[in-house]
Amino acid sequence: MNVILIIGVILLSLAGLLVFGVIFFSIVKYIQRKYYPTWKFPDYISVGYVDYLYHKFIKKDLQK
Repeated sequence: MNVILIIGVILLSLAGLLVFGVIFFSIVKYIQRKYYPTWKFPDYISVGYVDYLYHKFIKKDLQK
């Protein structure tokens, strides 16, 4: 009986964690829609620039 109780507590805690996560991210999404509707994630480092830095400093195969 103890094993079933432990499994039940684990499943109940996972379900509670998932419910809490859905509520938390719903609130964050609501705040974003209400107060920051045009906010975009800044793309400070593009993939091409990272590739350039990789070849320049790590592989060192770029022409100087």
